[in-house]
Amino acid sequence: MQYMLIHVLDGDIERGVPCTEPDLASWLGEAISAGVDLHGSPLRPPVDATTVRARHGELLITDGPFAETKEQVAGYDVIDCADTEELQWAAKHPSSRVGTIEVRPLRGAPVPAPLPPPRDGKTRYVLFIGLGEDFEMGEDDTAAMGPATDAWVKEMDGAGVRLFGSRLEGVDQAKTVRRRDDRVLVTDGPFIETKEMIAGFDVLECADLDEAIEVAAQHPMVRCGVLELRPLWPLGE
Repeated sequence: MQYMLIHVLDGDIERGVPCTEPDLASWLGEAISAGVDLHGSPLRPPVDATTVRARHGELLITDGPFAETKEQVAGYDVIDCADTEELQWAAKHPSSRVGTIEVRPLRGAPVPAPLPPPRDGKTRYVLFIGLGEDFEMGEDDTAAMGPATDAWVKEMDGAGVRLFGSRLEGVDQAKTVRRRDDRVLVTDGPFIETKEMIAGFDVLECADLDEAIEVAAQHPMVRCGVLELRPLWPLGE
């Protein structure tokens, strides 16, 4: 089963997942050798985030993350493992010692596969599908959202700008994992207790931010949700 590990830092994020690169490389080496880690990356800080939404026919583009909270996403991993092992892999991750890891099952995820090598001159982004405080969806919108999203996925896959993506199971199935003084603490629920939540994500590879915004603006959820674009921050940069 596939899961998303959402790495969260409580406080100002200056650089990616809040742990040392040797520790992170060690975890990645173990997870890749075990066939568990499919892909992931630290993310550039929230100051580099861009949010995209459409309201009453107007496209609204703002700087910053979709949720103005103290806790912010610092990185992610997508893992594929037995459904009894996801919390163990989260607890092993070095970011669990200094932050929090939210573990969310993927819903209807594609066949597990690592991402292809990055293409020259392209930038990768995670597009978080956020549901904000103003989220509203009528019955007609709900019925149309699935087919419309499938059409967007097919178009963006065909254009080569979407590399992976999935809906996430609801926050009622989320678990948060942290390690403090060699104790593993697991609690039910998402990393933030607010109306905002991450409902899904897509990994994009675009020429620049303008193209990423154009791709996000075509997503059906832009009309009722809040889409956050965060550039990946590969190790070693």
